[in-house]
Amino acid sequence: MTSLRKSGLILFAIVPLLLTAGCWDSSEVNDLALELAWGIDAAKDQGVMVSAQVIVPFRIGSAQGSAGGGGGGSQEKPYFVVAGIGKDTLDAVQQMQTKLSRQMFRAHRRVIVIGEALARRGLKEVLDTYSRDPTLKLRSDVFIMKGGTANEFLKVAYPLEDIPGLAALKEYNQIGALKEMGLINLMISATSDGNCPALPVIAIGFESDKQEEDQDGSARMKGFRINGTSIFDNDLKLLGYIDTREGRLLRWVKGELGKLIVTADIPQDKGRISFDMNKLNSKVQPIFQGDNIKFHVTLSGQGMIRENNSNLDLTQTHNLAFIKELLEKQVEASVQQTIRKVQREFGSDVFEFGETIHRKHHSRWNSLKDDWNQEFRKAEVTVKANLSIRRIGVTGPSLHLKEDSIQK
Repeated sequence: MTSLRKSGLILFAIVPLLLTAGCWDSSEVNDLALELAWGIDAAKDQGVMVSAQVIVPFRIGSAQGSAGGGGGGSQEKPYFVVAGIGKDTLDAVQQMQTKLSRQMFRAHRRVIVIGEALARRGLKEVLDTYSRDPTLKLRSDVFIMKGGTANEFLKVAYPLEDIPGLAALKEYNQIGALKEMGLINLMISATSDGNCPALPVIAIGFESDKQEEDQDGSARMKGFRINGTSIFDNDLKLLGYIDTREGRLLRWVKGELGKLIVTADIPQDKGRISFDMNKLNSKVQPIFQGDNIKFHVTLSGQGMIRENNSNLDLTQTHNLAFIKELLEKQVEASVQQTIRKVQREFGSDVFEFGETIHRKHHSRWNSLKDDWNQEFRKAEVTVKANLSIRRIGVTGPSLHLKEDSIQK
């Protein structure tokens, strides 16, 4: 190979390297303040206050040596909370940044908490930055802070987790929520003609909202809990709440629930049965009868009997069929009651019934969408449950029952 040819090959290999773009705007990890949880509250003069739960990396793990896993000792907390107030979100962030020696890094944000006062004022004016910034995670979950501010929530320690904000995600998972999609679902609802948002609610304290104090007047570590579901209208204003049980049923209707335990009373004081379900599914069918709109909701799930406080022997086919029918009726009545409550008290289509019309009867939807709130209020909804009992556990009747008291 001639030297000229070699020189050409070397030049051919070097030129692409010179033209390759580099990370001109990269930042070192040591120059970033990593934020995992974020709060936003109403401030004076229609302004907003933003708060961030920022991790202190070299303290993660050391909190285990303090009181509680969540940083009971102030010197051992692997996080701190910083806040800023401004005319809008970005203005508040700019004010908050002046209190930090490192640049805020939001790509790892997992939780967004919204104070109740701001939620009642409306969310439209604070959503733009969350959809415009490409570094923000749309898979973040959004919570409403009931009876308080997001800033208060971010300052509450949690006994089982080093980073309290992440505990909210884990609690939410325990109620059967399928995935972290709160922010993107909120964005979809904001651009929909008929759908209204329904966001999980969090409240401070494990048992009650009352402040408990030690003798020296300092507040005890109270933790927090999932405390129902918030209902919004089309203008993204908070209308009110439904409880945690109703919130689970709402998510089942929407196809967003992964697990659920149903407990049914057996008639004639024969005890109770608890059914632990997974593989939950939902199907909503709109039906038009003249000018009237009906919806038929079919719910399905399968699982096992986890508790049998009755005298029924579940190895008997007829007893199992009886229990199955009883559980299905319990589900149907509970879901029906929840739907009617939302229709009557709020009139907001948080079940996405309007979306089923939009998908299946597009032309019909165009004539309904402008008055959908009123149509939703008066729509008739029927519910049918199809449950499959796959297992009954390792015993048929309860072991403590005597033979002559078992119902075969």
